[in-house]
Amino acid sequence: MILGIDLGTTYSAVATVDGSGVPRMIPNRIGELTTPSVVSFLGPNEVEVGSVAKERRAMDPEGTVALIKRQMGTDYPLQFHGEPHTPESVSALILRALVEDARAGLTVPAGEPVQAVVTVPAYFGTSEREATQQAAEAAGIEVLELVAEPVAAALHYGVADASNRTILVYDLGGGTFDCTVLRCTDGSVAALATDGDSHLGGADVDERLGYTLLGQLADQLPAGADDPADDEALVQEVMSLSETAKRNLANKERHRVTLRHAGHVLRVEVDREMVATVSRDMIDRTMTIVERLLAAAGAGVVIDEVVLVGGSSRLPAVAQVLAERFGRPPLLRDPELAVALGAAIRAHRLAGAPASTAMFAGDSQAVAVLPRAVGLLVRDSYDPAGMREFVQHMVLANTPLPAQVTAPFTTILNHQRSVRIQVYEQAGAIASEDLEHNRRVLDGEFTDLPELPAGARVDVTLSVGTDGRLSVEAREVLGGGQLRLEAYVEGVVDGAAAKRLSATTSAMVIRQ
Repeated sequence: MILGIDLGTTYSAVATVDGSGVPRMIPNRIGELTTPSVVSFLGPNEVEVGSVAKERRAMDPEGTVALIKRQMGTDYPLQFHGEPHTPESVSALILRALVEDARAGLTVPAGEPVQAVVTVPAYFGTSEREATQQAAEAAGIEVLELVAEPVAAALHYGVADASNRTILVYDLGGGTFDCTVLRCTDGSVAALATDGDSHLGGADVDERLGYTLLGQLADQLPAGADDPADDEALVQEVMSLSETAKRNLANKERHRVTLRHAGHVLRVEVDREMVATVSRDMIDRTMTIVERLLAAAGAGVVIDEVVLVGGSSRLPAVAQVLAERFGRPPLLRDPELAVALGAAIRAHRLAGAPASTAMFAGDSQAVAVLPRAVGLLVRDSYDPAGMREFVQHMVLANTPLPAQVTAPFTTILNHQRSVRIQVYEQAGAIASEDLEHNRRVLDGEFTDLPELPAGARVDVTLSVGTDGRLSVEAREVLGGGQLRLEAYVEGVVDGAAAKRLSATTSAMVIRQ
């Protein structure tokens, strides 16, 4: 079974390429084309995933998890019914639900292997990508590739078949924002530059609108009444109503919302202007990032087309501001589904599907760029005290992938038997060598050095694959030997924990 999976912050989706070569969505068991990325823990070995979990969140907010994608690549602590969980384990349950839906929809037996392209935000860093990989493997998926969401969307939109066109993909999802400049030439898609914000999306608009409505409700209550914002169940209900209102306002001017609290009822007409007001600064932030992206892409880059991806890109204000900036309306077609459909096209090709069933997969090539600079923590040899540390970036942001860079370093002690390697990744919008402007993503040690003298040269090679995953190698120049690296990725469970994660995930009963 070959799948394309969009593991989203608020909604996830799965697609395939059918026997006629046409990419198509696979509905879940209740007929939805997208599944809410929500998990509710009913007991130690039983969960609900999707719409039922989303509904339960209002009744059991403490036992329900949403927006977990924002915690990928962190050690965010979770515990339900006395059992510890991680962002990877929760994401694995969502992925398992998608795979089970796909098996049911395609009538594929349980024992058949699953191969999939899983998409990630273009701006995801090393830790987030590794966490996504582990979540997919824990769900029993053979990951063909982690593909950036805008690249997948471009494959679906067919812009890969365009001749010499430059596309801006504006991807405003439920929890993340990405923008990418793509160069499309005769079936290939090459990213020129990417930028984004992993904590900006439609969920923030829902929250802002929801608290605005709660404030209006509080204003109608008598003095001394309980603050409705303190009622967690009501807050979750209002957030859900806000999301529904936002979605409906993409196609109509007004939407009525009814709120009830402590015997009081408030009926509010939510209109496009209200949503535009609460989201204006967020959309402004996206445009600031777009301008930064265009500067990174280069002064000679001319945008031929703007493509909208992600459900939140349906906000009328988004199309308006982009049309004003680029002088033409953006292209909007199935923004919630484009990523999964494009991932299915990519998966079909990577799996080596027969040409007769891959008419839309073609020979398309997808070239991504590194979203954030990566490098090594080094000690300044010119510092008299030998204490100054900084990050020497080896692979710069927006370098085409795959990439490999080798740099020479030297030992600092006589008879040194090991070298500690710490890989750091750019944390802010601008690359900086200052430690506080980077985050550690890998910590390891090269061992078995032959008691080298101080100043002995060690060549370190950083490699980044097409999916943005990182590997490190080193060679001791004096003797010519390769060094063995023992390392772990920050914010991602280690090998032993990954096996436990896989066993725990496969034992869980999933209800939808």
